[in-house]
Amino acid sequence: MDPIVLSHAFLPRPSGGVERLLDGLPQALLVSLADRRLLFANPLAQCLLREGDAALAARHLMRLGQWQAVGLEALLGRAAAGASTEAPLWFAPGLATGVLQVSRLPIELAAAAGWPAGSLLLAVQRDRPGLAQAARLEALAARCALSAAERQVLTLLAEGLSVEVTAERLNLRVSTVRSHVRHLLRKTGSPSLMQLLRWVGSASEAPG
Repeated sequence: MDPIVLSHAFLPRPSGGVERLLDGLPQALLVSLADRRLLFANPLAQCLLREGDAALAARHLMRLGQWQAVGLEALLGRAAAGASTEAPLWFAPGLATGVLQVSRLPIELAAAAGWPAGSLLLAVQRDRPGLAQAARLEALAARCALSAAERQVLTLLAEGLSVEVTAERLNLRVSTVRSHVRHLLRKTGSPSLMQLLRWVGSASEAPG
């Protein structure tokens, strides 16, 4: 039988200061023991449960993203032993990605919330590729002194448009767009447009 996805009403909801603090943070946060018993889930973590991106059975975390019970217990065990853990995370069916960070909750915070010593904090950070790409474009434009036209061309090419479609969108000649591309490669030090676009859409070191 599949693990039950519990609704908000079935989760323990202490109302102390620690819980209010975790409730207000802008990422999904859960507190559990090393055996996967869930002690707390903030509102964004509750969304994971309601949307089926995580599952509980008998108040034990059975799945989080692609991590099933056995894998989760291994991650929690390493964190319980004092080794903060970071692991890749993805969610079906759309294959959205992110990072799962697991660490020991400071003893003082656990005590203030009434949780046992050795409680673990699970933080889920979802990737936001659109924002990351926009930031990388801004960084490249600033570092390489790109013109407004060059930045417009690079933005559309990074979105997957061809040179021809980019020219049509910007009401430019194809030859003009190709000229902008040559300037982009010269200013950024990239050996090819493919490498430049790969950098814009990745987390690798900047070209040049």
